[in-house]
Amino acid sequence: MRSTGLISMILIAILLLPSLVLSGEKSGSGGYIATYFFTNVRCPSCLSIERLTSMTIRDEFAPDIASGRLRWRTVNLDGEGNFHYVKDYKLFTKSVIISQVVDGKEVRWKNLEKVWELLRNEGKFKKYVKDEVASFMVSP
Repeated sequence: MRSTGLISMILIAILLLPSLVLSGEKSGSGGYIATYFFTNVRCPSCLSIERLTSMTIRDEFAPDIASGRLRWRTVNLDGEGNFHYVKDYKLFTKSVIISQVVDGKEVRWKNLEKVWELLRNEGKFKKYVKDEVASFMVSP
């Protein structure tokens, strides 16, 4: 019984660690940032969007993450100093944003709005996130 609890805690840590490590990271001098914006109120759908996006980014863009070209993070909009993102990105719900940073300044961004629409189909969801991020990273 005790080992089941320990295994559960380890699995949760493995899934959340990349997000926790990068959530406090500064934007850096350049590259791309994929961000999941959430609030203190978290429904099963919100958690699924975060989980599926994180899996897709880590699986499909591992070389870009390893090189620092792409960063994955989560940001709690209810956290101190984070509410400006609601205005910056015109957010009205939990969202996935991909942005480009050049010389420490964000130069463009895109809201992956279809994550809610595709949530019930894991394959289509992952393909959408992969295609949108890849396209954003090659577009000027």
